[in-house]
Amino acid sequence: MAGGWKTCRVPRRTWLDDKIDVFLQELAASGMHLDRQRAGELITGQVGAVATLMRVTEATARSYLDDEIIKDMARRMLFEVVGERPGADLMEAPRTVPLPLALVGVTVAALAEAMQVRAANEPPDHLGDVITTYAQALSGLGQITAGAAPEQAGNTAGILFPPALLLRAARYISGAADLAANGGHLPDGIPETARNQLAATLRRDADGLIAITTTDCSLWPPALFRDPNGRWR
Repeated sequence: MAGGWKTCRVPRRTWLDDKIDVFLQELAASGMHLDRQRAGELITGQVGAVATLMRVTEATARSYLDDEIIKDMARRMLFEVVGERPGADLMEAPRTVPLPLALVGVTVAALAEAMQVRAANEPPDHLGDVITTYAQALSGLGQITAGAAPEQAGNTAGILFPPALLLRAARYISGAADLAANGGHLPDGIPETARNQLAATLRRDADGLIAITTTDCSLWPPALFRDPNGRWR
């Protein structure tokens, strides 16, 4: 009607939206974070498993997954990533993994790129959580690098980092690789033609961090990480 009130439609929240919030809040209480898409996939998978097991529809299965069940799913996930020391102050954790300075730079770059991918796939009201999550990891890497003793910083063996911090960074980077590989939104300025290369680069960096953290440095294969001089844009 001309001159009448205009209304705007607010997207209706779904059952899954509410359960994702519960799941992520339980993780956040222990200092852990996960992108909403991945959390939704885990919950949807659980709905399907319950429906199959009980021979009911997915709508009926959802009625069995109350908030406490969703929180229990999150707690089980925390147990699976115990190597990241959920809830601990990683700046006070033992620093036992040497990372050459060049690879510190690669890791910082990978985290920054992963943050952009993650931010492109989160609703606006959750961007603050994304920034905080990745900023904490980047800050930890920066503080440890800056605070390294001069003789350690100049040592080709590398700067010592807590394994938990590197494993957490690897998970963040790996999650972004999954988003890019599985059709998630790309950050502004990244062409669709670069999708596969971006995903592969982030995956390589994440796998490299895991290898460095879980194996003796003498066993590291060559070219664990991306070529620092390479470009995927």
